[in-house]
Amino acid sequence: MADQKQVIDLKGVGGYIRPEKLEELLAQKYGRKIKVEVKIDECYVFDAPGKPTQYHSTLPWTARQHNATIANGVDKAVELPASIDQALPNAAVKESGNEKESISPETSERALESSATITLTVTLLAESAIHEAPVKESSPSSSSKRPDAGKVVMVTASSGTGGFLGIPHMKERVYENRMSYADRHGYEHMWANISTYNLSHGEPIYWNKIPVLQEAFIRYPDVEWVWWMDMDIIITNHSLSLWDHVLSPEGMARNVVLDQMINKPGGGASGWKTPPSYNYSEVNFMIASGGWGMNIGNFLMRRSYWSEWLLDLWIDPFYIKEFTTFPENDGWTHMYRHHPIVRKHTVCTNQRALNAYPSYNHLGEHWQPGDHSVHFAGCGANAKCPARWDEYWELKEKYDVPAEVKKKLADGTAEIENIQKGIGLPEGADEEAVVD
Repeated sequence: MADQKQVIDLKGVGGYIRPEKLEELLAQKYGRKIKVEVKIDECYVFDAPGKPTQYHSTLPWTARQHNATIANGVDKAVELPASIDQALPNAAVKESGNEKESISPETSERALESSATITLTVTLLAESAIHEAPVKESSPSSSSKRPDAGKVVMVTASSGTGGFLGIPHMKERVYENRMSYADRHGYEHMWANISTYNLSHGEPIYWNKIPVLQEAFIRYPDVEWVWWMDMDIIITNHSLSLWDHVLSPEGMARNVVLDQMINKPGGGASGWKTPPSYNYSEVNFMIASGGWGMNIGNFLMRRSYWSEWLLDLWIDPFYIKEFTTFPENDGWTHMYRHHPIVRKHTVCTNQRALNAYPSYNHLGEHWQPGDHSVHFAGCGANAKCPARWDEYWELKEKYDVPAEVKKKLADGTAEIENIQKGIGLPEGADEEAVVD
């Protein structure tokens, strides 16, 4: 079989992906080495409403993409699909044996105020090349086979003080629980000392969560998802990966609630609902909705320009001044309620998917065996907290603790609160950029 090429023209498609990532996704889809070339034939950027500036170029993909920005015709606002299903939709490719016929997909709505004609030249290498550079196989149980392996960073943060909820050795137990889960599923883990992330005007420490999230994207430039978990959460189902649970199209469809009333903080109907539908490739934020509305103690955020914008908006001085009851949680609720662009890129799961509560807690639905995690929100300094924590610690699924995790806990080298703001960032990292 000779090398085959197919050319796909995409115009103004939302989402961003680099050619090397697209090659990886194509290789997974077709089971062979793939070569992707990207050229921009035409690009229009609207410098002012209705006044496009046109550039012609065949320059290759640039290392950094900018939102609807072209500087002197050099930096290209290239917009490519965020998943292989968008890049080569079923309707766009016909397969007959080893032959694949390219059909240009329909144009989707433009992202931002720009449009581009993008040519993807996809080369399916000859059979001989497959043997020279085979796609790496793994056992069905291996985390490396899942699309989210290496693409998730779990983020924990605490203030550097000695105790929490009065639970003996709680930080060590949380470390064991999360590092064991991360090791099993191929995720990264970051534990920040949140007291080093203070904002510039003495804002309450609750708001430090936002700069921690911003820096997580910078510290782990290869991850797609940042998964924030408050420290008062136990992962109870270690067999269930995030991909199978909520990140895959099937998992998301199984857990997302549509056209459902959202409760307000404190309980009771808010008068506004979750959207009636969602586009899987456009989901950038995932959070549970339940008895007391949305709780940002446990949520997932995808790397995107939208996420960079949202994190910047989230710590607007107006929000910090206005919201003092459930500070950063109320800020999030305000953005979701009043900004359609926030709702467009956010999905709400059922309560138990991401934020199940212990049986004593009246904030929402209670944890059931098999649930992914349990959240001790509101336990505070209650004298019963240690016993309640111990009860669910025993109820969690039994799992193997990696030898390295045991060793670090034993010799005091466990990475607990070891991350401090701005220290040890990757060389050349842009400290203000979520997306490179």
